[in-house]
Amino acid sequence: MSRLLGFVGRTLIVAGLFILGFVAYQLWGTSLEEGRNQDELTSSLARTATGRDGIDLDAATVDVDTLAGALAKVDPATAPAQATPAEGDPIGVIEIPRIDLQRVIVEGVAKPDLKKGPGHYPGTPLPGQAGNSGIAGHRTTYGAPFNRIDEILPGDEIIITTQQGRFVYTAIPGPDAGQAAYIVAPDDVSVLEDKGDNRITLTACHPKYSARQRIIVNAVLAAPPAATTPPSARSERAAQQASAQFDESLSGDPEALPRAIAFGAAALAVGLLAWFVGRRWRRWPAYLVATPVVLVLVWCCYVYLDRYLPAL
Repeated sequence: MSRLLGFVGRTLIVAGLFILGFVAYQLWGTSLEEGRNQDELTSSLARTATGRDGIDLDAATVDVDTLAGALAKVDPATAPAQATPAEGDPIGVIEIPRIDLQRVIVEGVAKPDLKKGPGHYPGTPLPGQAGNSGIAGHRTTYGAPFNRIDEILPGDEIIITTQQGRFVYTAIPGPDAGQAAYIVAPDDVSVLEDKGDNRITLTACHPKYSARQRIIVNAVLAAPPAATTPPSARSERAAQQASAQFDESLSGDPEALPRAIAFGAAALAVGLLAWFVGRRWRRWPAYLVATPVVLVLVWCCYVYLDRYLPAL
């Protein structure tokens, strides 16, 4: 009986450590990936912008603040219409002083896109252009750019800088008086429809650590919009994606589960092998050799498990 209890106790400890490790990966490990992606987006946007309107940036060393400052020198009144970016490409910088946010925006709201930063809904106007531009972001993983979106108040500035210049939006009250943020059902795509003004619509999952609802913040542009990308440049398929992807690709990838299980099983097998060898040879040398292998396998398990689960 004592051996059985000891085995059960050790199993529960290992399971608990695995779960705690995955939570840590979700909260901090994914942020490291988002940080690397943001650096790449910053460099990419700097390379694209260099040479236009006197902009001269070193893509290898430029930071987001310097990039935004350089793009802000462009005059929206004379800037030509921006071509529709490819999915995964950077389109500008979003800044929300109220919640200390500064990120490069990526085109697209598929799961790989939102791992890079806030994503622009394909099929909605680009930020700074006429109409309702939709932008989605995570609240708990991958840097959690919209973690504090519920703290935005009416009158707060939301600043977006693109290759067409700097655009200052002002948050407006939602249906609940005095609050900018409001909650809708996950299938309420009406928030992305044209409202007859020039605005941005920020969307994120709600409540935190759940995808049960969506939290929305609207902000309007007081100044005239920049030249708008001609509708002919947007395919009908792209125009439909705003509705089709309103879930911000929160659903997981079922094909990732078998790989997560395989890596988890491999980590367990290596751990058991180290334990077996340690009992018959030397414990610490066996553990020393097996530990890095187990950690790599567990990390791979976390990566695929993250792909399988809904992204928050």
